[in-house]
Amino acid sequence: MKGFDHKIVIGLGLAAAMAGNAYAAPIVNVVNSDGDLYNTEMLTGYSTDGSLMDGMEVTTCFASAACETVAFDGTVGSSSYGEAIGSGWSLSINGDTYSSPFTFNSVQDVTSIVLNGRPGNTIFDIVGSDSRSPDSALGKPFRLSNSGDLTDSTTVNVEYSDKLSLDGVFYDDLFTTMAIDFDGSLFSGMFSFLSDTDNNDFDAGSPITPTNPVPEPGTLALLGLGALGFGLRRRNRKA
Repeated sequence: MKGFDHKIVIGLGLAAAMAGNAYAAPIVNVVNSDGDLYNTEMLTGYSTDGSLMDGMEVTTCFASAACETVAFDGTVGSSSYGEAIGSGWSLSINGDTYSSPFTFNSVQDVTSIVLNGRPGNTIFDIVGSDSRSPDSALGKPFRLSNSGDLTDSTTVNVEYSDKLSLDGVFYDDLFTTMAIDFDGSLFSGMFSFLSDTDNNDFDAGSPITPTNPVPEPGTLALLGLGALGFGLRRRNRKA
């Protein structure tokens, strides 16, 4: 899908006139970027609920610049429920992510929230106009379900990154990370949002694996020494 600098920008901040009064909503900007590239061989299917995201990492950062990472727990509550509970904040969902919202609550001032789906075999499916990756069906990018304590002047920036290929093919609809920030502002309170997810079929031997691993510093050093040694050998032979 074409976009600005390989990003899809979806403007979801809307202004409408209702009953003769101007109504303003929080401004939501959604983009995607490649980030690190990953692959999985197959998906379990397009229906994913809270219990199927067990192990997903949720990182919340605060006004103090401290961050806290909590694993999403899909073993509590009802059969379709999951939650991550941190120090004065929580993220939860009950039901299929296509139609059921995530709810975020915090009594602390928050600067950003990052969902890393890979440890929980969770994938964000962001294209709702057509079915792309096999077994993923239609997706749904971030959309506010209940603005809650977000003020009308709040800007919410959402970036999907760390793109996923399916059996080596990129369909440009699947990503493994979603990051939310408030455009330099602080947020405390509640809001809820929709964002569709899928699962890779880990139990069938289809984990999420990196396709562009970064060499370790030690490996880079060895490669450098090898290149240096090769150059010296060529110089000695010419001499």
